[in-house]
Amino acid sequence: MSLLPDLSIAHYRHFLLVAELRSFRAAAARAFRSQPALSLSIREMEQRLGQPLFERGARVTLTRFGESCLPLARELVDHHDRVALSMGGMARSETGLLTLAAVATAAWLWIPDLVARYRAAHPGVSMRLYDDNSEGVERMVLAGQAELGVCSPVLRDKRLVFEPMWRDEFGLVCRDDHALGGRAWVTWKEISPLPLIGTVGHRQLAGHRAAAFLMDPPLFVSHMMSLTAMLERGLGVTVLAELGKPPDARNLVFVPLRRPRIARSLGITRLAGRTLSPAAAAMEALLREAAAASAHSA
Repeated sequence: MSLLPDLSIAHYRHFLLVAELRSFRAAAARAFRSQPALSLSIREMEQRLGQPLFERGARVTLTRFGESCLPLARELVDHHDRVALSMGGMARSETGLLTLAAVATAAWLWIPDLVARYRAAHPGVSMRLYDDNSEGVERMVLAGQAELGVCSPVLRDKRLVFEPMWRDEFGLVCRDDHALGGRAWVTWKEISPLPLIGTVGHRQLAGHRAAAFLMDPPLFVSHMMSLTAMLERGLGVTVLAELGKPPDARNLVFVPLRRPRIARSLGITRLAGRTLSPAAAAMEALLREAAAASAHSA
């Protein structure tokens, strides 16, 4: 099996220019090269192919071999240009795919505005957005379903890196007509006897002695819609971070928990040791801007 000829894309471009313009001088001018340099490029191509591409003589005429090579060279250059254009577009976040997973808190507080800004700046990038609880977001990042996640650390998996951006304190969430609903704050000890509904988010409280009673609740709900419906029906109360309180629940209130104050970290998670795609890096920058703005306004 013979080795492939060592030819650059410039060789093929020069060949196409000479063949299409029927002139070494015109081809050299179009390529911004001197005529001797362009002639040398054609000779190198012929030597490495082992066959002449042009007839020797005053007129520039393709050989039969050159005629056979012409459509192949054109196809190669066109393919090269398409690939280079696509790769350049992805590098500049003009094209590509962004896969982002976020907890409900981010999905209703920040993501809509960020998506609007992102789409305005990078209209050629396709987007796939997923929402789940923090554990679900982390699992999607681990599985490669999402390149970037916005959540709290739950799994503590070393394959993930987490960058905290927001600090969010926990409190009691109950109906506004609940006996504790009008309080300025309550203690963890006060709420421990209440009919509590457990959530995935309570795993973030593991290790806190004051919240130990939440680790084995009689009722556990994994989906925010179901949790909201039960809270609104008065079937129980729960503990959520303040930003995690359902924004469209009119008759639910958030009462800060004290003694002690406990907060969660909310931020960006992604795979450790992996460079983000340009599309994901652009969204990461917007998330950092949003975090900085909220910290400044706080």
